[in-house]
Amino acid sequence: MHALTSRKTLLLFALMALWAFHGLTGRDAWKAEEAIALGNILDWLDKGHAHVHAVPLHTLLGGLSAQALGPWLDIQDAARLASGLFTLVALACTGLAARALFGPGFGPAATLLLMGAFGLMLRAHALLPDSLQLAAYAMLLHGAALGRERTRPAAVLIALALFALTLLDGLSDLVLGLLILLLPAFSRDWRERGYRQTLAAGIAAGLALVAAYLAWLAANGGLGVWLDGHGLAGLLPVNNPGRLISLLAWAAWPVWPLALWAVWHEHKRLGRASELHLPLAGVAVLFYAALTSGFTRDGSALPLLAPSSLLAAYAIGHLRRGAAQAFYWFGVLCFLFFIAIFWLHFAALEWGWPPRLAERLARMTPDYQSGTVGGFGLGLAAAVTLAWLIAIPLFPRAKLRPALVWATGMTMTWLLFMTLFRPWGEAGWAWRPVLADLDRQLPATACLRAEVAPDTAVMLRYRLPRRLGTQCDYLLIQGRQDEAVAPGPEYEFVWLGQRPREKDQTLRLYRHVAAP
Repeated sequence: MHALTSRKTLLLFALMALWAFHGLTGRDAWKAEEAIALGNILDWLDKGHAHVHAVPLHTLLGGLSAQALGPWLDIQDAARLASGLFTLVALACTGLAARALFGPGFGPAATLLLMGAFGLMLRAHALLPDSLQLAAYAMLLHGAALGRERTRPAAVLIALALFALTLLDGLSDLVLGLLILLLPAFSRDWRERGYRQTLAAGIAAGLALVAAYLAWLAANGGLGVWLDGHGLAGLLPVNNPGRLISLLAWAAWPVWPLALWAVWHEHKRLGRASELHLPLAGVAVLFYAALTSGFTRDGSALPLLAPSSLLAAYAIGHLRRGAAQAFYWFGVLCFLFFIAIFWLHFAALEWGWPPRLAERLARMTPDYQSGTVGGFGLGLAAAVTLAWLIAIPLFPRAKLRPALVWATGMTMTWLLFMTLFRPWGEAGWAWRPVLADLDRQLPATACLRAEVAPDTAVMLRYRLPRRLGTQCDYLLIQGRQDEAVAPGPEYEFVWLGQRPREKDQTLRLYRHVAAP
C-alpha cells in the first residue's frame, strides 16, 4: 500500500478531528455512566483529590479540561471535550502502530477502520473513561510496534502508556499491559536486541513512575484506599464470553471480519508472520480483559478495537480486488440505508410524515417540540448528506477505498445524528428539563432532601446545588413508575416527574406536613 501525500494526510487529520470533537458540547449527560463520571470530576473540582476515585487519571484530566475551558463552557461540556482528545490520540497511535508494523500505507487504513467501528461512536463521544483506556492501549501498541526500530521514543511511549493504565484501572491494567509487551517475545523475530532494549528501558521507566506514584500515595495516607479499589482483584472474576461475543458482533463491525480474514489468510505461516504477533497478543489479552468487569457496561470491549484494527488494516492491504470491491459496496449500501432511516425519522418528527411513525415517536418523547432544529442545522445535515453521496464515486480506486467509505460513512452518521436528533435526545434523556420543572415546584427559599440513585444525585448536585440539604421540608424519592413509594402519612404528594425515555427513574416530590 502506498503512503499518503502531505495533502491527503492533512485531510485525514481534519476528518479525524471532525469525527472526534463534533457533538461533544451543547447537551446533557444522557446515561447514568456519564453522570457518575461527572460526579467524580465535581468532587475533584471541590476537593482536589483524584486518586480516591475509581478512575483517577480520567477524573484528573477531565477536571483540568473543565478548569481550563471554564470561562467559555459549562463543566460537563468542557470535561467532555477531553474525550475528543483521547479519541484523537487513540486514532493516531493505532495508525502509527500499523505503519510501524506493516509499512506506510497501512497507517491510514488502521485509523479509518477504527473510525468506522460501530461501537466506538457513542463511547468516544461521551464523558466516559473508556476512550482514555483505548488511547492508553493504542499508545502501548504504538510503542511496542516501534520498539524494534527506534528504542528511545518507543521506550518513552511504553513507559507513559503503562503509567496511564495504572492510573486508570490500577495494577490489573498494568499487568495486562505488560502481557501485551512480553507475549510477542516468545517469537524469535521479536527477541532481537532492539526490542529487548526497548522493553527493558520502557518497562523500567514505567515501573519507576508507578513506584513514585504509589510512594506519593503512601506519604499522603491514601495507598490502602487506592489498593482496595485498584489492586489485582480486577483480573477476576471472568464473565460468560457469550455476551461479549454478541456485543463484538456489532460493536467491532466492520473490524472483526477483516481481522479474522487476516488470521485465516496467514494461518499456514502464522508462526513466521512476525508482524501479526503483536496485534494477536493484544487481541488475546484484551479479550480476556473484556471478560472482567469494566468501567461501564459495554465499554470493556472498547480497547479490543485497537489491536483488531491493526489486523483489519493488514487484511485491507491483502484483499483481492473482488473482495475489496464487495466490502466497499456493502459499506455504501449500509450507509445509504442509514441515510434513508435518519431522514425518514426526521420527517416524522418535524413534519408528521409518515403518520404512524410520527405518532410512535411522539409517544416516546411527548415533550419534544417540532421546529427545534433550525434552518442552519437542517442545511448542514442536507449538505453533509449530499457531499457524501457525491463523494462515493470519487473515492480513489485504491486498496484504502473500503476503509475510507466506512470512516466517512460513520462520520456522516454521527454528524446527522447530532445535527438532526440532538434536540430529540435532549427531550427524551436529558436531566435539564425535568430538574427545571422540579425547581419550579419549590418555594424560593426551600431546600430538598433527595433519596435517589447515584446518577440522579449527581445531576441534582450539578443543576440544583443550592436546593440540596439534609434537614428539609421537601423530600424527593426515585423509583419505578408503578411503585408506591409514599414515605409516610406526615408527607403529602406535590409533584411527579421523569425523563420520557427513562420510565424506571420516576421522581416524586413530597412536602412534610404536621403528623396526623
